[in-house]
Amino acid sequence: MILRSRGLDPATIGVVAALAALVATLVVPAWGHLADELVGRVRAFRIGLVVATGCAVGLLFQLPLVLVAALVGSFTVFANLFIGLSDALAVADLPAPERQYGALRAYASLSFTIGIVAVGFLYSWAGYGAAPAVFLIWSIALLFLVGWIPDRAVDPKARGAARTDGGRAVRFGSPGRALAVQPRLPVLLAVFAIAFTGLQGALTFIGIRIVELGGQPSDVALSFGVAAVMEIPGLVAAGWIGRRIGLRWLCLMSLVLYGMCIALWGVLPSAISINATRAVTGLCNGSLMAARVLMVPRLLPQSLQATGQVMFQAATMGFGSVLGSVVGGVAYKSFGPTVFFAAAGGVAILGGIGTWLVLAGPAGARLTGRAAGPLGLSEPPT
Repeated sequence: MILRSRGLDPATIGVVAALAALVATLVVPAWGHLADELVGRVRAFRIGLVVATGCAVGLLFQLPLVLVAALVGSFTVFANLFIGLSDALAVADLPAPERQYGALRAYASLSFTIGIVAVGFLYSWAGYGAAPAVFLIWSIALLFLVGWIPDRAVDPKARGAARTDGGRAVRFGSPGRALAVQPRLPVLLAVFAIAFTGLQGALTFIGIRIVELGGQPSDVALSFGVAAVMEIPGLVAAGWIGRRIGLRWLCLMSLVLYGMCIALWGVLPSAISINATRAVTGLCNGSLMAARVLMVPRLLPQSLQATGQVMFQAATMGFGSVLGSVVGGVAYKSFGPTVFFAAAGGVAILGGIGTWLVLAGPAGARLTGRAAGPLGLSEPPT
């Protein structure tokens, strides 16, 4: 919406979002290597926070449009990074993440709900120019608060042991090591990227669709606020559902239902009706988020948790956003919202079916509620 207010059309916004997501696909895994093997996860979070703050503050100045687009794109790169690193910190510190992660992550959804609705009304009154100032205030608080979080990757001996795979050299740092120890990982990343091509493509343009139907910035904020608050029961229920039907079926159900709601966004007549479906997508996103995060401890050892989390983040919010934004921008402009949202929903459902096929076996089995361990893997010798 910031770019739209500066005069960019949907196709150009899609290109900007795609370029940012493409950069995220490359930068985020590299930051996982930085977190797991070089400086620790908390310090990597802080470094990214400083860079993101610089990008946000740059929007306070009257800069050429190309620089504004570059700053917005750079900011989204690090927004993806923060999610993956925070998930790695949470899973590493919880004694039983398969039971406890959903409840912990629900606090983030609750705070996001409060924040997004509050700033939505703020932007309706003050305009989108207030966004950089809001982030600057919050980033200063985060810079200090994240220092209180325990970091298991901060021990230099542990990081040194993580740089080898049982004594064998591995190319491309920790991402290469993750691919070496878990052969299923590339296929799983690919099907999640397909699913999120539909999801992220739809979310990129849902705000524009709401405004085209006569909505205000507060309606756009309310849309994301409704989805965020409904993530809370989705996150909490994910553990209960996963213990009964497994991660495989949980992913399939979440993506199919999410895709069906997206397909409706192109035909629903008002912002109110779209926001009603956002309650369902929030539930699906919460359960899908929990399932995606809880897969990583099953697939990779403790020393690669940050790398695994940010690789999933790069595949979904990164590469998936690239395809969804580029193709979505052209499709939205050329064929209109009805065709675009129907296609995006279909791609999300197709990705759900692919995820169900790949997760056959122990990786997609029922959650146990106990501390997770990698399937058939062990920590490298220390």
